[in-house]
Amino acid sequence: MTINLLRIAAGICGGGIALLAAEPQTPVILISVDTLRADHLSSYGYQSIRTPEIDAYAQNSSTLFTQAACQIPLTLPSHTSLLTSTYPFENGVEENAERVPAGVVTLASVLRSHGYKTGAFIGSVFLERQFGLDPGFDDYDSPFNFAAGSRISGSMIFAGGPQNPYSVREKRDGALVVGATLHWLAQHHGQAVFAFVHLFDVHEPYSIPADIARQRGISRYDAQVEYADEVLGHFRERLQASGWWDRSLVVLLSDHGESLGEHGEKSHGYFIYQSTVWVPLMFHWPAGAPAYPARVSQPAGLIDVAPTILDFLHLPAPPSFEGESLLPDLKTGSEAGAVFSESVYTRDAFGWAPLRSLRLGKYKYILAPRPELYDLEHDPGEQVNLVAKDSSQALELRTRLEKLLAHRTPHEQAAHPDITPATRTLLQSLGYLAPGSKRNSDLTAPDPKDRLTEYHLYEQALTALFDRRMEEAVATFSQILAQNPHNTLARRDLGDCYLEMRAYAKARTALEQVAAQEPDDYMVQLELGMADEHLGRLEEALRHVQAACKMFPASAQCKKELDAIQQKMK
Repeated sequence: MTINLLRIAAGICGGGIALLAAEPQTPVILISVDTLRADHLSSYGYQSIRTPEIDAYAQNSSTLFTQAACQIPLTLPSHTSLLTSTYPFENGVEENAERVPAGVVTLASVLRSHGYKTGAFIGSVFLERQFGLDPGFDDYDSPFNFAAGSRISGSMIFAGGPQNPYSVREKRDGALVVGATLHWLAQHHGQAVFAFVHLFDVHEPYSIPADIARQRGISRYDAQVEYADEVLGHFRERLQASGWWDRSLVVLLSDHGESLGEHGEKSHGYFIYQSTVWVPLMFHWPAGAPAYPARVSQPAGLIDVAPTILDFLHLPAPPSFEGESLLPDLKTGSEAGAVFSESVYTRDAFGWAPLRSLRLGKYKYILAPRPELYDLEHDPGEQVNLVAKDSSQALELRTRLEKLLAHRTPHEQAAHPDITPATRTLLQSLGYLAPGSKRNSDLTAPDPKDRLTEYHLYEQALTALFDRRMEEAVATFSQILAQNPHNTLARRDLGDCYLEMRAYAKARTALEQVAAQEPDDYMVQLELGMADEHLGRLEEALRHVQAACKMFPASAQCKKELDAIQQKMK
């Protein structure tokens, strides 16, 4: 919720400080550097490498937030919260490969309604147009060849052939993203614009070879950060030369960080420790803006960025926005509100408990079967759990967190929104979509902290599958399922292994069990159809593949399989 502008103005002017109005058509450039940790930038105190170009976004008429956090450490869900200013549990986008609800109000749609030209320039398939973040953008530049996706694993499946000669697969280089942005800005020179720029260079798979990083004595992650720094330096220089820099509000941030082994996590999305939720946040103010502080230590969330931009432009935030403008606190120096974060990947993929946290001041509480409380001022690495020692502080934050979750109305996901009525009919005819198959969110489920060994074993099995070491993959997936028969994702991947090995009866048995829990997963339906086809169960195969094709009509893979089954049935 954005604080009323008249009240802000009255309060500031009453203190003897003149409020300089932002230009009514101030350009806005919002830059998201995917997977960029705040503490790997020299402006945040990092010393292993230098990042002078990114640091420059927080120098000279700029504000750097030292304690900003994302609401969820996954690309699509985090950007959905950023651009809609809604919580993940509210908008229903809590995994990659899900779809943003139709009719959502975005920062772009608000600005376009006030006369802005809007453009988005995307660096990764995770934000491909089909996922639904394009409302409000006049131009949405995402040249990817995405065809289908799996919600339970967050993975994407690509089409059989390129849609255009400039199409790419998982990602495109940041230099190309910046080039496309600059070309678009040149076409709209002198106009009010909102440009959203998404760079994916710091996210795996890395483009800089490992030997180059070793020769320089730095990690591959830091080598990618250096490359992003170079790209952003070129972008800033071009903005300055073309006049955009001085008259624009330029915001630089990251959607989430990256765990580099902290707490046993090797990437992001599993836990919600600071390594993955702490993000950089920098505002470069246009010429003539009020003199805001250079550094601010108050906690802030990405959900607050859109309301802050609108507040600076003197534009009202829509009722759907849940974040708060950070501008009043920049003037008063008061503490902002509590900051929420979550991760439900282990719930959706494995049936384990979700993780949710609330930060207030220096304290951060994590709601889990075994809850955690940390003093981030004295323990930034979150090594000393204070729940038992400071139970009153833990109870206060838990109460506030539970009130936040209860106060908001979650987006209804139980009706499987990714499938059409026709697809629903097909799935019901196969005996799926039964009540009660919804994801487990009970805190009596296993704590992800206690299942880290199983998760690492799953990662080993997945690597063996990708490397085509099928016998090893089957053995490892089977080992996981012997210990935990409820690991849905491991069972689905075991079915995939059997399918690749042409053990069709075993594949069908595994995939049928998964379909009972996840009937609207594209890969489950497609692979069930393929197994049934080879077993001579053509009627069932047809219905499974039809269900998959209706979920993702653009999939060439699905169309090919459907044609093959129909030919056999003639």
